[in-house]
Amino acid sequence: MAISDNSFDWKKGDGEYPFDHRLSPVLDFIGFEMERVSATSIEGRFVVSERSAQAYGVLHGGISAFLAESLGSLGAFITSGFQPVAGVEVSTSHFQPAPIGMEIEVKATPMHIGRRLQVWEVKLISAKSSQKDLPKQESSKTSEPGLIALSKLTASKLSSNLSAKSQDAKKIPSKL
Repeated sequence: MAISDNSFDWKKGDGEYPFDHRLSPVLDFIGFEMERVSATSIEGRFVVSERSAQAYGVLHGGISAFLAESLGSLGAFITSGFQPVAGVEVSTSHFQPAPIGMEIEVKATPMHIGRRLQVWEVKLISAKSSQKDLPKQESSKTSEPGLIALSKLTASKLSSNLSAKSQDAKKIPSKL
């Protein structure tokens, strides 16, 4: 399946995005700024703050998984032709801590796009301006400089029948 890379300039707000309402307010809460939205890449950045850190002053692992689910699902939504999708599996590996104040770049890219299932890779990388502050890491041929976390999201396209049923359910008044 060929994927068009018609990206949206998120900051300019040029055009109407049929997926705006699907983004989570938690992204705003942690200060996440969307920078690029396309069928081949979803990108943004944020600075680790007390809102996104755990008790030891470093990025909370749940935020990494949340970002993988959010950005990967947005990408899957776009590549499915703006059809509803749901995450069915997310896995995240953390390689080094990201302390409060560190700027993090987040990039989601598709690894597999099938008729029903999609797999997206999501990387959290220290922004280049913060590279000098990174703790020394043992050299490895496979390590990527500044890589904080690596996630994989598997998303499934929901059937249009299921989507219609959920709309019907909203119309039925509760007897409680």
